[in-house]
Amino acid sequence: MEVLALPFVQRALVAVALAAPLLGLLSPLVLARRLAFFSAALGQAVLTGVALGVLLGEPVDAPWASVLGFSLLCGVGLVFVRRRSRLPPDTLVGVLLAVTLGVGVLLLTVVTKRFNVHQLEAAMFGSVLTTSAGDLWLLAVTLALVLGALTRFHNALLLDTVDPRLSAARRLPAAHLEYGFVVLLTLAIVASVKVMGALMVEAMLLVPAAAGRLVARSLAGVTWVSVGVAAWGGVGGVLVSTRLNAPSGAAIVLMLALAFALLAPLARWRRPGQGRGVSGP
Repeated sequence: MEVLALPFVQRALVAVALAAPLLGLLSPLVLARRLAFFSAALGQAVLTGVALGVLLGEPVDAPWASVLGFSLLCGVGLVFVRRRSRLPPDTLVGVLLAVTLGVGVLLLTVVTKRFNVHQLEAAMFGSVLTTSAGDLWLLAVTLALVLGALTRFHNALLLDTVDPRLSAARRLPAAHLEYGFVVLLTLAIVASVKVMGALMVEAMLLVPAAAGRLVARSLAGVTWVSVGVAAWGGVGGVLVSTRLNAPSGAAIVLMLALAFALLAPLARWRRPGQGRGVSGP
């Protein structure tokens, strides 16, 4: 209880309380649309954007205009190429991941000649225990945007994900839905990386929905379980890290893995067909 009285712990708990629904709501759609590898590539693009922003003269601790711009360029550009290419999507994502990694390493080499690499650690890797009030506002605004967009377009996104042919028959704008979802995903990743880091954001985008698929009977059930697992991992990880003086990001990832392990045995009681429609096309 003494730990909970510390202001930085309180801000960290509020941060994960905002990030849990933000990433937990998107997590089932990320897996259903088979964008797990894509989300990892966007996380890598964020790190490259940090180095690019610093080189362009943005503040060392907040180069977020370049981060958002570069990440959106990568995400929207990949969708544009994928819709016009015959190459498999995972191949294109692999190319993007390799390019952003190579460019990021090159830019970081140049940046570290002007700045100490430790000055960039907070922007690159994040730390939920160093969350500021501005970070909380950024998460809150992004969560509001995502909630508004999903409230309006969730059913269309779901239909386009589960049955593209029926979506086309109903003349839903598949291209606009795909571009819009990628923009939402990019905004969520950029807002969350500032306080959590790329590794933790990737884990909170993938593990909660994967755990939900083990026990849920529908995509709605997967979504609820996903948000719950994300909240469990975030809050539990913060409390464990402050108690054991361990890195908060690693503690949150381990709590998410623990939730997955605890739910895995329950999958055997789900009757055949109960999870139909959960995994997408």
